Amino acid sequence: MRINKLHLQDFGKFHEKDIALTPGVNIIYGANEAGKTTTKDFIVDMIYGIDKSKGVGARFDHYEKRRPINGASYSGSMEFSTEDGEYIVERNFLKNEKKTVLRNIDTGREILLKKDHNLYGTVINTDKSTYVNTLCIGQQEAATDKDIADRLNNYIVNMASSKNGEIDAVRAIAELNNKKKAFTDEEFDAKLADLSSKLQLDRDFDGEINAVIEEYKRVEEELNHQKENKIEFTPIKNAAVEEEEERQRKLKEEEEARREAENPLSKREKDIKMLREMGKKSVLDNSFVILLLALLLTAVFVGVAYLIPTNVPQVKMGIIIFGIALALLTTIRVFMRRSELYKLLEELEIEQGFEEAKSEAPAVEDTRKAELANKLSELKAKQEEIVKERANQEEYMKEISELKSNNATNLIELQAIDLAIKSIQDLSEEIYESFGGILNSQVAEIMSKITGGKYSEVRIDDQLRVMVKSGNSFISMDYLSEGTIEQIYLALRLSIANVIINEDLPIIIDDIFVTYDEQRLYDTLSCIGEYLNRQIIIFTTNLKVQDIFNSLNVPNYSIAL
Repeated sequence: MRINKLHLQDFGKFHEKDIALTPGVNIIYGANEAGKTTTKDFIVDMIYGIDKSKGVGARFDHYEKRRPINGASYSGSMEFSTEDGEYIVERNFLKNEKKTVLRNIDTGREILLKKDHNLYGTVINTDKSTYVNTLCIGQQEAATDKDIADRLNNYIVNMASSKNGEIDAVRAIAELNNKKKAFTDEEFDAKLADLSSKLQLDRDFDGEINAVIEEYKRVEEELNHQKENKIEFTPIKNAAVEEEEERQRKLKEEEEARREAENPLSKREKDIKMLREMGKKSVLDNSFVILLLALLLTAVFVGVAYLIPTNVPQVKMGIIIFGIALALLTTIRVFMRRSELYKLLEELEIEQGFEEAKSEAPAVEDTRKAELANKLSELKAKQEEIVKERANQEEYMKEISELKSNNATNLIELQAIDLAIKSIQDLSEEIYESFGGILNSQVAEIMSKITGGKYSEVRIDDQLRVMVKSGNSFISMDYLSEGTIEQIYLALRLSIANVIINEDLPIIIDDIFVTYDEQRLYDTLSCIGEYLNRQIIIFTTNLKVQDIFNSLNVPNYSIAL
């Protein structure tokens, strides 16, 4: 990609600002607060867009930082060239009016973006994180972050294993780890324990069923025997027979009436008849009532004695004594009579008990038959329940067998996945050793140039921690000066870009030379001047930058903000 023109319609401090760029080295001069970093951010935002943050941090995010100071819009455009042609991208950054249009300048045709508001994937193949951690170097941003270390490691493994940086071998490891979840049953032990607790291995279901069947047969035989004893045959009667039976019944009643007339009822029969007419209870059944009647009778005679018009005391006393004697004898007779009737009543109740027992016999038989029928229903239900429980046990055994079988299969799959992951990891270590050497070599070469040969050997680990050789040993670059550290990071960034970026994106350097002395600046610019295969955009306040490039015979173009 080569940027040809920038138009900052409304962006940060700029309003309708145009900047034309050349294919080689572009030196953009400006004093502090002139807008150099704003212009650098504009280039990146035109390529990758701006995402508005949410929440508390939204007030201090990049969107708010570059919101126009003047002007109603928040927009701009950029013209650029690639191997496929010349394009212009126009953006409106306002969050409520966000719009990105990419057009081919030659044809005027709009090109649909594969990613919303992002040229990545449509006209460039390098993502924003990779670009800003390698070729786009801002003030105090020389150091790389962990994301680019991971990206570099990923790329090295992919490129070495597949010869294609776009084929993601590292992602394959992540997918294999995700696939492991499908074969990992964390609840296996709990499921197995639950099913095992439901098993009744010591229970003889067949024996229980046979015992119920035998009991059922025994009860069924007893019920059939009850039915056989109950069988009665009722003869079918015709009209003549019924008329004869009715005639015989009437003759019997007439005979009984005749006999009763010829032979009066006995005393016992009369008493029985009287009890039936009176019922079990009568007034004389109460002793208190009998005594009260006796007193009333005595009172009557006493009253008569007083009412008789005679003055003979003996007569009056005789009447009273007679009344008392009569009441006493009557009371005794009544109690004796009541005793006789009670005794007769007991006899009748005993006789009635025998009759009721005879009449209740069929009811007892019916009750027994009902009990036997209920017993048969219970036995049948019990047999069905045992059969159901046996079926459940068989289902539990089947589930346990399937669970163990699936677990065994899962273990085989997990072992295969672990083996695949280990193979990739082992290969990755070998690959990184190989590419690590290439990276170390490139960084050392660049380091030697920009430090004037002072540091020519470096060691870089998989987290991009740099060790430099000083004397006979390697030391951490933390012990070096700030200027040297920035040179090391610049060398590291350019080396990483050489490894993982396979397109000619511009190198953007935003005023990183503030702490450089003249020799260090000369050595650094001489190294940067060798990257003319890429467009170079340098933002600086140092007027000597152009002089050095001129002394190095590096074509350059200066622009004042």
